[in-house]
Amino acid sequence: MSTDNHRSPAVQVADKAIELAIEERSPYPDRATFIDADTPRMGAKIKRALDEDMAVVLVFADCSTRTLYAEPAPR
Repeated sequence: MSTDNHRSPAVQVADKAIELAIEERSPYPDRATFIDADTPRMGAKIKRALDEDMAVVLVFADCSTRTLYAEPAPR
């Protein structure tokens, strides 16, 4: 039985990202936060991370990801 069953997809992906960063092979930005796509208050968590100039790695139940970056709104 895998211990991954007790960890959220975001935690699993973040742990793998740390391993890859140590090997200098991480596909994720240095300043990123990993958020489960089905987490409560996801919008507020994304806003907080982007306000802090961090990228957001949105992690889905199957551990697939989408990376979001803050970009100034056009004027």
